[in-house]
Amino acid sequence: MQWLRIRPLLANWPGNPEPPTFEIMADENGDAIIELAFDPQALLAPASYDEPLRYYSTDIDFEATLTNADGSSRRINVPAQTIRLTGNRASWTLPQALWDGYLQETLKSLDGVSRTSFQRNIYYRVRITPVGGTQAHQWPSDIVIQNDATGAPHMGILAMSGSPGDQVIPDQAAVEAMGGIPGVLPNLWGHLLSWLWQNLPEADPNRQSLANIFSHEVFETEIRETALRGKILKLWLFAGTHSRPRLSQLLDRRVEIGTNITEPIVAQRDLQGTKTLIDNLLALLDVTPHPDLVNVTFPEQLVDDVLTEILDPNGQVNQGAAGTCSPTSIQTLMLTVNPAEYVRLQIGLLSDTSRVNLANGNQVSLPPGIFQVVRYNGTQTNPFFVRTNAELAFQAAILKYAQGARFPVYNPAAPANSPNGVNTVFQRTIAGGLRSDETDRALEGVFNVNYTTHYVPLTSQAANQAAQPGIRTGLLRDLPAMQQPFPIAMYWNAAYQNGHVVLAIRHENGRLFFKNPQYAGSNPPAAAGSAAANPPRRYEDPSATLESISEADLLTWIKGYWVPDHAI
Repeated sequence: MQWLRIRPLLANWPGNPEPPTFEIMADENGDAIIELAFDPQALLAPASYDEPLRYYSTDIDFEATLTNADGSSRRINVPAQTIRLTGNRASWTLPQALWDGYLQETLKSLDGVSRTSFQRNIYYRVRITPVGGTQAHQWPSDIVIQNDATGAPHMGILAMSGSPGDQVIPDQAAVEAMGGIPGVLPNLWGHLLSWLWQNLPEADPNRQSLANIFSHEVFETEIRETALRGKILKLWLFAGTHSRPRLSQLLDRRVEIGTNITEPIVAQRDLQGTKTLIDNLLALLDVTPHPDLVNVTFPEQLVDDVLTEILDPNGQVNQGAAGTCSPTSIQTLMLTVNPAEYVRLQIGLLSDTSRVNLANGNQVSLPPGIFQVVRYNGTQTNPFFVRTNAELAFQAAILKYAQGARFPVYNPAAPANSPNGVNTVFQRTIAGGLRSDETDRALEGVFNVNYTTHYVPLTSQAANQAAQPGIRTGLLRDLPAMQQPFPIAMYWNAAYQNGHVVLAIRHENGRLFFKNPQYAGSNPPAAAGSAAANPPRRYEDPSATLESISEADLLTWIKGYWVPDHAI
C-alpha cells in the first residue's frame, strides 16, 4: 500500500446532534480501523485513560460511564465495527452515542472550570490492512505526529457560546437546495447550515461571513437560480474557516462577456460550457489529492490554494527570471477571463491522476515528482519559490505541454539537486520559460482559440530593430479591437537580450498598461507612481501588478505579442 488518507467531510463540525462523517481513501481496498483521541499523545500511546473518550478505536467494544456537563451520568456502549474500503474508498459516521459523549465533553470544556483535557479537537488516524495482506499501514505515521504534533490531523468542534436568537434564515429556498448525503441524509447540509445560523454568535467570524453572503447584492438579486445559490452556501459550509471570509470577495469579482456587459464569476461557465465556477470548486472538494501533496490534510486546502489564485490573479514569480513569466502570464490571462476553466483544470492536476484535458481536447499531465520541488532548498541551486500548489501544477503542466519534446528528461528518483534531479532540472526549465512558438501552442491548447504570433525575427539586432515599429503598430491596433487582454513580450533588463512576457490590458494617453506577473499583488515590490528602468516603466498599481510604459519606450523594448482570432 503506497498511500492512504482519512478526513472528515467538514474540517470543523458543528456541535449539534448530527454526528460527523469521515471519508477514508487508499490506493488499495482493505479493512480499516479508525482511531480518535483528545490529543496527539493519546494517538501515540493507545490505552484506557481516566477520561474514557481520550482514546477510542473502532476495532474494540467500547463501554464507559461518563459524567455529563450537568453532573449526571451517561452510559455509552458502542460495539466494534467493520469498515471496508470498496473502490478504494469508504465512509464512516461516528456512532451517535459516542458523538453525544463528545458533545458533553465540549460543554464541560466551556464551563470555565478545568474538569477535562478536551480542547474541542478530535485527532484521528486510520490503519488499513489490504485485501489478502497481513501488514497494516497507517496514516499519519508516528514520526509525522511526533515531528508536527500541533499539526496532526484533527477535526474541530464548533462550540456554541451564545446565540443570536431565533432568526429566520434569509434564503430558505437556497438552504433547501444544498442537499446532503444521497440515500442517507439527503438534506443534511441545509440542516447543518441552518443550525449554525441559529447558534453561532453574532460576532463569530464564520457567521459574519455567512451573513455577508446572504446580504450580498449579487447573491440577492443577480443569481436567480436557486440551485446555484444553494451551491454557494454548500461551498461556504465545506470551505473551512480560512476560505469562508473570502467567498463574499468571490461574489465581488466579475468578468466581461460582451461590450460593457459583465457577469459574476460565480455564474460563469468553464470552456467546456457545462460547469460554473462554483460547480468546479465543489468538485475540487471531492477529488482524491495527489499523493505527493503531503501537507494537504483536507480538501478545503486545495480550495484555499485556488481561491488565493483567483482573488489575486496577478501571478507569482518562481525563480526571479524573466522567462518564468510565459506560463505565468497565461495563468493570469485565464484567471482574468475565465477562472471557472482554471478550476476545472486544477480538478485534474491536483488529483491523484495528475492529468486533465485542455479546452482543445489535448491531454496535459504533471511532470513526475513535481510537487516535491517546493521542499528543496538546494545546495547547487537557489531555493524554489512558489505561492500555491495550484500555481505550481498549472505552470508545470503547461511548460511540459508547450515544450513537447524539448521538455527535459530527469530522474525523479535521483537526489533532487543532482544534475539530473527534479529540482535542478525544473528550476532551469521554468526559468527559461517558453519560446514564441511554444507560447502560441500553449495559448491555443488552453483556450481552444487560434492565435497569431507577431514576433521579432531573432536573427540579428538590426533585423529586430527593423521589425519593432510594425509590431508596435499592430499591438496598439489589435489591443483595443480585441477588447480583451493578451500576452506581449518585451526585452527585459537589457535591450535585445532577455525576454519577458506580460499581459497587455489597455492603451490610453500614450501609454500601454500591462500586468507584470513577476510578483504577486499581495507582495508588491514598489509604491504606486514610482519608476523602474530596463525597460523604463511606471508602477501604476502594484497591488494589482499594474505597470505602464510609454509608446516611445515601447518601440525600443517591444519583442512581440500573441493575439487570438476572436475573444475568449
